[in-house]
Amino acid sequence: MNRFEKVLLIILFVELFVGGGGRLIDFGVLSIRQVLFLLLLLTFVYRIIKDKALFNKNVNTLIRFNPVTIGVYALIAWFVVSAAIGFINNHPVSIIVMDFLRVSYVALYFPLAYYISSERFSLTRIITLLKYSALAVAIFTITVDLLGKTVFAADFYPFYVFMNTIMNDDLFFRPSNSVFYKSHFFVLIALVLSLNGLLNKNYRKLDIALVILSSISILWSETRGFLLAFMLSVLMIIILDVKVIVDPIKGIASKVKKLLQSQQFIKKFAMCVIVLVAVPFMYKYMTLERFEVATVQHSPNDAEVEPPAEVNDVSVNARMEFIVASKDILVQPVNLIFGTGYGSDVAGRTDGLEMSFLDILVEQGLIGLAIWCFLFLIIYLNYYNAYKKGQKLTTLEISLLAAFMGILLLTNINPFINNPIGISFFLIMLVVSQTKKEQSASEELQ
Repeated sequence: MNRFEKVLLIILFVELFVGGGGRLIDFGVLSIRQVLFLLLLLTFVYRIIKDKALFNKNVNTLIRFNPVTIGVYALIAWFVVSAAIGFINNHPVSIIVMDFLRVSYVALYFPLAYYISSERFSLTRIITLLKYSALAVAIFTITVDLLGKTVFAADFYPFYVFMNTIMNDDLFFRPSNSVFYKSHFFVLIALVLSLNGLLNKNYRKLDIALVILSSISILWSETRGFLLAFMLSVLMIIILDVKVIVDPIKGIASKVKKLLQSQQFIKKFAMCVIVLVAVPFMYKYMTLERFEVATVQHSPNDAEVEPPAEVNDVSVNARMEFIVASKDILVQPVNLIFGTGYGSDVAGRTDGLEMSFLDILVEQGLIGLAIWCFLFLIIYLNYYNAYKKGQKLTTLEISLLAAFMGILLLTNINPFINNPIGISFFLIMLVVSQTKKEQSASEELQ
């Protein structure tokens, strides 16, 4: 691996982690994210040719056939089928192309499967880049929040226009002047990683800063899906911790005794319970902050009384509309099995639904959804197989598995997993889980 490849990967990951929707910088019709995508693919092809490694599976991951690689090939093939179905159904060509390009980011699995390794570009380096990037995003969004709520609160519109001009319309402001940025996705992941490290007493000052600032940034983003994903991630951490602690112990009574004797686990469990209890209250706060409508009522003598709280949750209403419209589309067996193709119109929406799994089901059918779910599942199966063969789960690995579980919940509320932001984390998990499985198999043979 040469210096150019190293710098390219650093730029690619940093842009993913801080670049939001990926269009902060444009090169004509191409965004910076698309340019980096093409550049990495071309660099990988050049590496194969330069090393004369066309038939060398250690370099040319295109021929490194395993369940993950086969699943990725199947997914890409079904993307082509879904695009073809879209053309057959006379969907808008521009939308079909946009949908196809959005998911084509999955092709980066092959170069990443080569580059992400302890000898070339380690997972530790990626996580470090993620954490520093998440800290930068958290500080940036908190700063924008504070300016919007204080300095520019009285005349907010000019500030709104200015910020979206310099950020290429990539910021989403709430009625309270709080801001949501797509890179909050990685702020959430960094929060899960740092929190678990902190609770396991395996942390740096960076992790302390992330736990504090990421929490504030996510809370002020008023994105309820983040809270639900965070809650599930914390619950997953508890489950995995319990399994790791009690698996070597035989007998239920002995297992319970072992847990109760572990002071570190008790403290960690108590902190996690506090988080789980707090999330529903914060969820209610966010709902009222975003959707509460004050209505003034008058008594018979026209004396003004306390206005009751009326909550018009338009976010949930819109998603219910998508579900009902999708149900009408999928009632036809051919649509349910094969999908209606890219560019599908669901309740007037053609550029993707707010719920990734529903979006995949409508456009790619049960076949497409099954391939996606196979690849999701194989991440956990790879780690489980390695664990059963004696490979210990590290704090970082438990955190990643927990964060990914939270992301799978989140993507049913906010669309992430079928666009480059979510796909990038998905690909990293596929690569490192397959590496973990292969290492355990190699050690078993030795």
